[in-house]
Amino acid sequence: MKYLLAVTAICLTTTAHASPLTGDDFQITCVSDRDGSEVTLSRAGGADQGYIHTDKIDGDAMIFPGVNSLTFMHIEDQNVMTFVVHFDTHDYDLAVQGPHAGNDYGVCGDAIID
Repeated sequence: MKYLLAVTAICLTTTAHASPLTGDDFQITCVSDRDGSEVTLSRAGGADQGYIHTDKIDGDAMIFPGVNSLTFMHIEDQNVMTFVVHFDTHDYDLAVQGPHAGNDYGVCGDAIID
C-alpha cells in the first residue's frame, strides 16, 4: 500500500510540473544578443510540429528533442534554419545554412505553457 501511495505521489508531482520538454503546448520568446531582434517559437498539440515567427520569417518548423533542449528546424527556399533552445540555461543558438547563411545566439524568456 505504501508503494502505491508513493507511486501516485510521484505521478502527481511529475504532471504538476509541465515543461516544453514533455510535449506540452507552449510559446517562448527569445532575444538576440547581437542585434536585439526577437523570435517567437511555439508548439500546439504537443506534437513534433511547431511554429517560428520573426520580423522576416513566419512558418512551420519541425521539432526535435535533445538533452534539456528542443531544436526547431525551418526550411524556406534554399535556407535551412536550425534554432536550438537550451531550457536549462535559457540560451539559444541559431544556424542558417544556404544563400543567407549566418549564426546568432541569445537568451530566451520563460516558456508560457498552455
